[in-house]
Amino acid sequence: MAKEVIMPKLGLTMEEGVINKWFVREGERVEKGDPLFEVATDKVNMEVESPASGVVLKILYPEGATVPITEVVAYIGEEGEEVPVPRKGAPEEKPEARERVAEEEIVTQKAETEAAEERIKASPLARKLAREYGIDLATITGTGPGGRIVREDVERARKALEEAKKEVPVTERVPVAPEAEGRVVPLSRMRRIIAQRMVESVRMKPHFFVFQEILAEELVKMRERLLPLVEKETGLRVSYTDILVKVVAKALERYPLLYASFTDEGIVFHEHVNIGVAVALEDGLIVPVVKEVERKSIAQITRELHDLVERAKAGKLAPEEISGGTFTISNLGMFGIDAFTAIINPPESAILACGAIKKKPVFDGKDIVPLAVMELVLSCDHRIVDGAVAAQFMQFLKTLLEEPFALLL
Repeated sequence: MAKEVIMPKLGLTMEEGVINKWFVREGERVEKGDPLFEVATDKVNMEVESPASGVVLKILYPEGATVPITEVVAYIGEEGEEVPVPRKGAPEEKPEARERVAEEEIVTQKAETEAAEERIKASPLARKLAREYGIDLATITGTGPGGRIVREDVERARKALEEAKKEVPVTERVPVAPEAEGRVVPLSRMRRIIAQRMVESVRMKPHFFVFQEILAEELVKMRERLLPLVEKETGLRVSYTDILVKVVAKALERYPLLYASFTDEGIVFHEHVNIGVAVALEDGLIVPVVKEVERKSIAQITRELHDLVERAKAGKLAPEEISGGTFTISNLGMFGIDAFTAIINPPESAILACGAIKKKPVFDGKDIVPLAVMELVLSCDHRIVDGAVAAQFMQFLKTLLEEPFALLL
């Protein structure tokens, strides 16, 4: 019997995947474990291996197709073996069947629309009124608990639409500005997901920012001393990001609210410090996670982070390597950026943005001398973290970076 090849579920939130590339063609023989196709999820690209040895009897979806999880995408079996009728339906259908399919498509489209609406937080009455008025819930900003759309929000949206119609009579000619010249480039799946999550973060998490300048002279010396030691053990050069991951983990252990998560049931305090590091890609960014940082040495962090970054750029990360983060570090220092504010990576409650280490004139108590300084900006979710806690965390982090011996406290 032919073996089904399905679209795998590669993450807890994955609902569908895009077939980027087929590595085989119909009629080719494959062995169990051979790569069949590359799938793009909302976070990472992965190769899917053959579940059995045999001949590729049928490929049901072309490259570029979006396929729901657990859907059959191909069949593998022995040459000449019959393939089950594709789930999409046979090409030849009776008139009655076509009518039934048409009805089912209408019902399916309605169900999909309703499912999309269900993903938006809104009261039953608000949904009913929105349908009656012909208003898309996605265009309404909710003022209820947790951003929930309530009746007043829908009524307000309806009134705004009516006022807009009154302001511009149908018979009145309105000057139309010429369209700007340019071209539209379709959003990649990664860019679309990034846009969705960043908007969700800004909308659901009340951000506030704490800025801190640190003297980086000791941090520079620390790296210089660690370079030969870490290189001897790992064969790799320790980076400032590696050191920051370790030092930030130490500070987070003292202030656990900074790596907690907000839920409707309460605040979730996590057992381990799992730090994600933002990595820039050609079409977006990805955040591989170093797990249980509090238990790892600088050498271990250097080795693991180097491996994660290399595989992130090659699109070879596994789903578990980009999930489970409890805090994120974004470092743009290598681009010469002085300081910037970063958007929190849901469901985390804080992110640290790190600027470049630069020489600046600093008064040392006696004279103005050139010293290495670094700007850090902490973005926090105000639902969990208050300003005083964020300030105390940044003060402690400043102490650890300016006085490395404080790491022994």
